[in-house]
Amino acid sequence: MDILAELEAYLENFNSAENEEFSIDTIRIKFSKEYKLEALQKIGIWHKISSKDKKIMAKLKRRLTDDEVTTAYQLERQNIYYYNSSRPPKYREATMVIFGMKQYHKAPPARELINKILSVVKSVSNIDVCIDLKIKPSIEALQKQFDVTRHFTKEGIPTDTYYINTPLIGMGMIEKIVIYDKAYKNGLKGVLTRVEAKIVIPNIRELALPLTELRELVNIAKGKQ
Repeated sequence: MDILAELEAYLENFNSAENEEFSIDTIRIKFSKEYKLEALQKIGIWHKISSKDKKIMAKLKRRLTDDEVTTAYQLERQNIYYYNSSRPPKYREATMVIFGMKQYHKAPPARELINKILSVVKSVSNIDVCIDLKIKPSIEALQKQFDVTRHFTKEGIPTDTYYINTPLIGMGMIEKIVIYDKAYKNGLKGVLTRVEAKIVIPNIRELALPLTELRELVNIAKGKQ
């Protein structure tokens, strides 16, 4: 089973039918180190991430719930990491994170490496599905239907990043939504707003993604409803 091709085909079919542009930006996989780690380590060179590297650690911890990142490793210089969790059973489980798959300012992780990893783990826990809009989002319209939280810096300065932590759509498969200024984040010209949804995948062999529900939310962000 070519997991990445299956995921991409699912999105492509929906995009073609509905004239949308959803893409995968991040893939996360929980796996047992006892059964999978040895094979994963043979894929390439894994570098241990220093706990002092706050930038990388912050990326790995982003949108986590109960996980606590203890030690983390990066595959070569790709945006591919796995981290050990302190959750019970302690240190026996790890999470693979492959991110930056939909970018404009630099190359995504190597497809060959992604496929090798997926062929070992043979599953996907959740993905981030994103869409980029060339308009400013209608936060006011979203606030009428969702509990929208604005992000503030440590200094108390408001940002253009917003979270919907409990969307209550997609039969619970859509865990979180983040809306942010993609152009500002990556130093791009013009207006580019990213809407990104963390979607749980209960069974990769019976793939079903709540893209219709996500599309409805995006339409609200566009001011269409």
